[in-house]
Amino acid sequence: MEHRATAPAHAGQEVVPPSAREGAAPPLPRMGWAIAALAIAYYGGSRLGLALVVGPPHVSLFWPPAALLMGALALVPLRWWWAMLAATAPIHVLAQVEAGVQAAQILSCLLATTTDAVIGASILRWAAPVHELVSVRAVLAFCVAAVAGPFAASMVDMGVMHLLGGPLMPAKVWQLRFFAEMVAILAFTPVILTWSHMRGLRLRPDSGTVLELGALIAGLFAVSVLVFDSLLAGSASPSLLYLPMPFLMWAALRFGPPLTSASYALVAFLAIWGAAHGRGPFLAESYGPEALQVQLFLVMLAVPLLLLSAVIEERRDAERRLQASQELFSVAFREGPGAVAITRGAWEVVEANERWLALLGYPPDALARGGRVASFDTHLEGPNAHALLEMGRAGGPKGQAIEMALRDCLGNLHTVLASASDVQVRGRSCKIWILRDITAQRQAEADAQDQRRQLTHLTRVASLTDFSSTIAHELNQPLTAILSNAQAALRFLAQDPPQVSEIRTILGEIADADKRAGLLIHHLRLLLKKGEEEFVQLDLSRLVEEVLNLVRGEFLVRNVQLRSSFSPDLAQVTGDRVQLQQLVLNLVINACEAMQASGKAERMLTVTTMHGSNRSVDVLVSDTGPGLSSQLMARVFEPFFTTKPNGLGLGLSICRKIATAHGGSLTAESRDGQGTTFRISLPAAAPARMAPRAASAAPAQASAATLN
Repeated sequence: MEHRATAPAHAGQEVVPPSAREGAAPPLPRMGWAIAALAIAYYGGSRLGLALVVGPPHVSLFWPPAALLMGALALVPLRWWWAMLAATAPIHVLAQVEAGVQAAQILSCLLATTTDAVIGASILRWAAPVHELVSVRAVLAFCVAAVAGPFAASMVDMGVMHLLGGPLMPAKVWQLRFFAEMVAILAFTPVILTWSHMRGLRLRPDSGTVLELGALIAGLFAVSVLVFDSLLAGSASPSLLYLPMPFLMWAALRFGPPLTSASYALVAFLAIWGAAHGRGPFLAESYGPEALQVQLFLVMLAVPLLLLSAVIEERRDAERRLQASQELFSVAFREGPGAVAITRGAWEVVEANERWLALLGYPPDALARGGRVASFDTHLEGPNAHALLEMGRAGGPKGQAIEMALRDCLGNLHTVLASASDVQVRGRSCKIWILRDITAQRQAEADAQDQRRQLTHLTRVASLTDFSSTIAHELNQPLTAILSNAQAALRFLAQDPPQVSEIRTILGEIADADKRAGLLIHHLRLLLKKGEEEFVQLDLSRLVEEVLNLVRGEFLVRNVQLRSSFSPDLAQVTGDRVQLQQLVLNLVINACEAMQASGKAERMLTVTTMHGSNRSVDVLVSDTGPGLSSQLMARVFEPFFTTKPNGLGLGLSICRKIATAHGGSLTAESRDGQGTTFRISLPAAAPARMAPRAASAAPAQASAATLN
């Protein structure tokens, strides 16, 4: 006899999907329950198939075991297959023996059923995750499995029977057995696959849905019994075959693949049962054309129905994704942190969130009920407006952000970062504009910069007041020389005749002294004035030399020896002259104060300009003071940290900020009791070398001076 067996996924049984992790060992109780459920369902399917035998030659119109086993194997991990196949084999033999089937037919049927289930389940797993049957691809893969499995099984059945000495199977009998497998797979396997996950089943816990489901099941059952399993259907018109179709389409449209597959299984079972028992439009009491007709009818009914259900589910899934995407975009558009607007073309605002409207001074409902706002380009202000206009006119998406000014409807000016991207909305070219208001940020940055400049200026003035007596002494020297020379000139003029040559010499000395005094006053004025930063290219050696000349009186007062060394071909740097002079001045004064406080007799200050690493220009300021311990060195650049009794602790902190603002660095090295060295490193402005400096400004060798 021709039969195939398959194990079902029992309705209440938890089944592991093919995507389950293959590496972890399955819990034995769960595996045992799955095998037990399969065995029970397999035995029931076998008895049902044997009850639907027509003959001679006693062939079943409908063989559920193969469909049940295929569905179970498709859902469980591969490591469970051997146990399920081993468990169904004795159940298969038991059911066949109870029906009085011969041993050869039992063996051929067992091998064929196993082949059918294994091939079909392998195809389903290869096309995973098709077990949910919620896509056209999944249904097509299932249809391939529903054809390939029964075909291979029928060939195995015929071959085994022939090898065991039986005659070749007639073609009509082979067809009947092939379609018996296929119809059973189309009827029962989708039920197992779809109900195991319940995906696509759309049941809402409300009375209306429950009543609708009840009406569907009752109507389908009544119509199916009337059409396929009643004595009246045999003499009725063939058009009655279409009576179940509205109910099947109802299930597909309203309740998804799970209920669609269950509805089709009910129709298929009643059609086969009625045909096998001489009722309904298909009288298949033998294996003649009538038996093949009922099978073909069910096959042609199942495939379009499953495809229709999958198409509807795909459409619903696409609608859900679209709705979720729209909701996500709407939330991001309405509640996002930026001001967002969509413009038709470049500037006509068709949609904007509340932040956009608030930024430009419009009421929140300005675009409600068909309202309009002014064109976006009318709000543009400032030097970057042209760049934003070009961004609006240009095609293609633009990802860069442009900082610019906007003027709102109330006349207030805002600084924003604006970016735009091209999009298509309902087939029309539009732009999405995103604005980020940075007005407060830029104002805070400007305030901080202004405060930094004020603090820098105050510390610079404080540094100058620390050696005001020295400055007075330096200024008094040229003034005294001018007074002495003027008195001498008066005496020479009083002689008769006047000593013109001596007077000319004296006037030249007066002019030189005046220049020295004027230069000193000019440097003091630069350091004392409060102005904007002005970055220019500077000769760092000359700048350091000017600072040393400014405070040389301080060296005399504090009994400090100065040793200076300037590189003759040093590259220029880009910076603010006053700030860099302040930087060098603070380091020099700190070194002098540290050496004076140490009480050492030898006080040597060494200032060097040199080439640094990575094309930098370095200034080294070293002293022979007491030095700093490692604990103090770790905090030497912290604001408000000082080792001086009356210090504020801001000098070195500001010095480092000045160096950093010029793209450089300020570091310190010190050993307790052996002095400290500060290194200023600034990037070179250009790779070109400077011409050698004048002899007075840049001696190639180190020049040492002792000022007493």
